[in-house]
Amino acid sequence: MFAPMEIIRNLLSGERLKHPIPSMDGALSPNNRLEALPHLELDLQAPSDLCADDLGHLLVADGARLLRLDPDTTSHDTVATFDTPISALTRLRDGTLVVALNGSGLRHLNADGDTLSLVETVNGAPLRCVTAVAEDPLHGGVYFTVGSTRHDAEEWVRDLMECNRTGLIGQWALGDQSATLLRGELAYANGLLVQHDGAALLVTESWRHSLTRYPITGDGLGAPETVIDNMPGYPARISRSEDGDYWLAAFAMRTHLVELILLEKAFKKDMMQSLDPELWIRPTLSSTGSHLEPLQMGAMKKLGIRKPWAPPRSYGLLIRLNADGEVIESLHSRVDGNNHGITAAREIGGRLYIVSKGNRRILVAPLDHSTGSTS
Repeated sequence: MFAPMEIIRNLLSGERLKHPIPSMDGALSPNNRLEALPHLELDLQAPSDLCADDLGHLLVADGARLLRLDPDTTSHDTVATFDTPISALTRLRDGTLVVALNGSGLRHLNADGDTLSLVETVNGAPLRCVTAVAEDPLHGGVYFTVGSTRHDAEEWVRDLMECNRTGLIGQWALGDQSATLLRGELAYANGLLVQHDGAALLVTESWRHSLTRYPITGDGLGAPETVIDNMPGYPARISRSEDGDYWLAAFAMRTHLVELILLEKAFKKDMMQSLDPELWIRPTLSSTGSHLEPLQMGAMKKLGIRKPWAPPRSYGLLIRLNADGEVIESLHSRVDGNNHGITAAREIGGRLYIVSKGNRRILVAPLDHSTGSTS
């Protein structure tokens, strides 16, 4: 007797009903592990990604600066400065670097930061909003993901509110004048990892809250295989652990209210036209604490203490997955915490370095591989 109503619900909001926000329990249960971690004593502007050189120095994308620093002493120098922020980077096996510049493509750099080659188009179209880069170990060059062809990386929230599906996976043979499109129409592709055997790519899509495996074939990418189809947060970059597991960063959490706003087109349009983006009902990398932010009463106690269990405007979450894509560990910075907006995490020199872009920090977690977890 309820069949007609079910048909109507599926027509109106089928995607939302198929993918309700999953509960945070089991290995995803909230904790304060990110809050307990120390951070490097650095004055960072807008850290977004990192990697390492042969000497164990960290290479950090910090706004428009590429920094090289000693993690033990935090002494650092600027390798290169660009006109626009760095949105992603990777180090290749020969010691050179590939950096993505917000709105202006990819650059291949030597170890001193000098440009060797660059690309600004993919299949002839402008290359913008590159979110992740990974070396292609079999064919040379790099794979990369693009979040949006309509907006730059710093405008990710506008892309979310517009419910766009313009992301892509591409490939660049270093020195070529244009990159190659491998897969399009993705819902903000935001993380990329080449599996250790070079047989497949793992790609995150933020607006689909998913992790997908794409087999690498002789003429491109094979049919996608879903690894995770419904996460509680918006996934960002993914990296490999020394144990063969994966670290997956989530830069913000989903909420029922934001999911509702995405469906209410008239309200959403009016909100976007009449309010500053900082005041939208939306996820964010960090909460300012301003009294102008929406839903303040949902996050405050009587004495002004922020409730850790409140609906998250910003949040910190790092997830550890096993080789089958199952969650086996998670590190949180809850609503009342100070380590939000996690965009990347990488194991380097026996430590796990975690980028909190929301609070402009790099967190450090010692690793205990005998137990397979952070200590």
